[in-house]
Amino acid sequence: MDFDNILGNSRVKKILRLALQKNRLPNSLLFYGPEGVGKRRLALSLAKAVNCERLRDDACGECPTCLAISAGRFPDVQEIRPAGQVIKVEHMREMRQAAYMRPMVGRKRIFIISEADKMNDDSSNTVLKILEEPPLFSHFILVTDNHHLILPTIKSRCQALQFVPVGREEIAGALVEKGCREDRARIISLFVQGNLEEALELNWDEVQSARREGWDLFLSIVKPEKPSLFLRSYGFAQRNLIREDLKKILEIMASFCRDLVLLKEGGDLSLLLNPDYGEDIRALANFRGLEKCWEFLRRVDGAVSGLDKSLNMSLIASAFYSLLGEDTHDRDILSRL
Repeated sequence: MDFDNILGNSRVKKILRLALQKNRLPNSLLFYGPEGVGKRRLALSLAKAVNCERLRDDACGECPTCLAISAGRFPDVQEIRPAGQVIKVEHMREMRQAAYMRPMVGRKRIFIISEADKMNDDSSNTVLKILEEPPLFSHFILVTDNHHLILPTIKSRCQALQFVPVGREEIAGALVEKGCREDRARIISLFVQGNLEEALELNWDEVQSARREGWDLFLSIVKPEKPSLFLRSYGFAQRNLIREDLKKILEIMASFCRDLVLLKEGGDLSLLLNPDYGEDIRALANFRGLEKCWEFLRRVDGAVSGLDKSLNMSLIASAFYSLLGEDTHDRDILSRL
């Protein structure tokens, strides 16, 4: 069955199955949650389930209808995507026109709006008009990583289902099935923090390279005698910073700090996020006390939050360093964020 092929988020799948069994699937759904956790895949599976020729509460994945939807050749299932950085109002108007036409070959028309947070004002208003009085034979699934960017009036007309990160064991299992070594699969599953799609796309060399950079940057902050590699790399940088790159580096550094806390508190070594760095982390025990470690983790959370709010990346990085390092930028950097 199609739902079972999508890892994680069993709660969401259970809710959808019950709605299908009782023939009470809402006309408007909002799938939201972090990137790479299967929101779009589940939206497509739901489109199959609604029109499947064999099953009532799932998609068989094998009937002509399921196969046509998978291939993007089913006229009653349409996916609307951004054209560049925005979902154009013209596409929403075309969707509205099609939504009021009865299904051509299926039981229901399904419209999947991917990256729904990229609707502009005109697109949002067009969708809102449809959601206010949706036709009984049409369903709309809005998919987004950033639900806070969607108009409250649209959200209020949708049944919102929150997706959560995929479990580490599930990700590791999927990687092992692909032929990845178990020890590497475990590290990758920790590295991607619940993003299954990223885990399946990564190769080991990329993971190791990012972790080495994160380790070197972590050392540049926790060891006073080392030069400020972090500030040179991510402060008022000469290069064009990529938001997700900075966020990932901060999260990698935080993973090393969490391991340091675990070692300082005599925790179970099997819980280390970076077991292959165990000896190196243990050697840092005298450089930072527990309070400094907790402060580091708090600062990472603050910096990641700032990145999620689209604040200036260089200022975030510089403020992060200035509040942790010694003899760096003035404390008033925070006031400039």
